[in-house]
Amino acid sequence: MKNYVRSLQWLAPAIMALLVSGASEAFAQARPTAGPKVDFLIKRIEIRSYNPRSGGGESGRGGTEAGRVPWKLFECEFDSQPEWADDVEVKWFVLLGGKQQVMATGSDTYIYVKKGRRHVVAMFMHPLVMERWAGTTVQAGMDVGVEIWVQGRLWSFDDTKHTRQQWWQRFTPQPGLLMRISESPFAPTLYADYEWSKYTTSKQQ
Repeated sequence: MKNYVRSLQWLAPAIMALLVSGASEAFAQARPTAGPKVDFLIKRIEIRSYNPRSGGGESGRGGTEAGRVPWKLFECEFDSQPEWADDVEVKWFVLLGGKQQVMATGSDTYIYVKKGRRHVVAMFMHPLVMERWAGTTVQAGMDVGVEIWVQGRLWSFDDTKHTRQQWWQRFTPQPGLLMRISESPFAPTLYADYEWSKYTTSKQQ
């Protein structure tokens, strides 16, 4: 009897090891190897200063501040998986931190978005908007959020700090403070640098 109990004491650890090994193998087989592809993925959000053409205007007088002070240019780069996509709306949220925080908002919608990488879209902010709402024309460190919507569905969002949160929903939007490329005075020279806005097409019809 003692020999029988002693044999069971040796056998129990072996059985336990076998069960643990089998469970680990089954778990490894059940684990997904890769996640699904994201149809629209934001890769970069950048804030740049854009200097107007020297002279400030066709007259050459350069009398307005908008002709001398750099504008703010907000760029977003994203990748897309569908062969073609229309009605790709990019929504912008720019937090201006003056005496009171103002959430500048704007959007543009793009057509003929072909599958691939390095799609770049952008919005402008007039220097006087910066001065009025932020108190300066050279404000640095602004928080910027971007959402990509396709046919009414949110596909992707990100911000300059990569918080993975839609913090802009906490603020009251202030529309009309951002300007589409097609609405800006620089559209004739920048049209080939960015995706095709459907508002550019409607203007030509």
